[in-house]
Amino acid sequence: MKRTVVIMCCALVVFNACLSDKKSNNQSQSSIDQLKTENSEIASECELHLRKRKDENLNISILLDLSDRIDLPRQQAKDSSYVLSLAKEFNNHISKKKLGLLYDKIEVFFEPAPINPKINELTNDLKVSYVKGVSKTKWMPKIIERYGNLPSEIYQHARSSSKKEGYPGSDTWGFFKNHVKDYCIEECRRNILVILTDGYLYHEANLRREGNRTSYLTPQLLAQLKLNRPEWKEEIQNRNLGFIPATDGLDDLEVLVIGIQSQNAKHPYAQEIIETYWETWLAKMNVKKYKIKSADLPSHMEKVIADFILKKT
Repeated sequence: MKRTVVIMCCALVVFNACLSDKKSNNQSQSSIDQLKTENSEIASECELHLRKRKDENLNISILLDLSDRIDLPRQQAKDSSYVLSLAKEFNNHISKKKLGLLYDKIEVFFEPAPINPKINELTNDLKVSYVKGVSKTKWMPKIIERYGNLPSEIYQHARSSSKKEGYPGSDTWGFFKNHVKDYCIEECRRNILVILTDGYLYHEANLRREGNRTSYLTPQLLAQLKLNRPEWKEEIQNRNLGFIPATDGLDDLEVLVIGIQSQNAKHPYAQEIIETYWETWLAKMNVKKYKIKSADLPSHMEKVIADFILKKT
């Protein structure tokens, strides 16, 4: 009898220990789950109230084409004016926001990155990020000053370097493939990429062809395509001409392309063809919203820029 009681007591002790271990394990798992949740919240890019106002938080990226286009007469002045218009519109947006809701930024990119260290230094000065606590009264005048002066300096250094080493080209296709998601898209901001370019793409590091689609377009290639006739649209579709998509899933990115210019007076459809190449390319990469504009007077482009940022177009 005593032996039976001892056995029952031992069994009861073991059973209670198992229950205790199970309860402890459950508590430990609960603690781990809670820690994961807390860490997830800590790792979140912005606070909940900012995430809910995502469309009010601007993330403007400007990609400058530093190919031989910048040797064209008045190109520096035009591009500098376009960039300044973007800075002014960014400031207008900032001026209307409460200090506690600031979560906006603007910056400039190149591809490939210039070798000249002075250009990189000037580019760094064009990176401005507003978050809670950043003084609007201090930085709004600085933005206008920097975006009004530094782009011209960048172009001067780029031209000076290129006269010695030659223009390497602008790898816009490579920028989309390798960097656009990392550099230009953020979870808690409205992501806008503005590209200043004549529309031609070329860089020796990314010369690809898949059937009749390419990662580049030059005046020489455009001439070889023999699209110099009214049926050029049908030809593009029938021959499956265009850019190779560099990536996909850009449904959280808006793109404004400014400055499309054919540079070929003998090809009456060249500019329209370039614009079609871009429109099809951006659509195939699932860009959320895009607008392609030809080169125009800066005073005319101001409204285009304002309307795009204000979502009027």
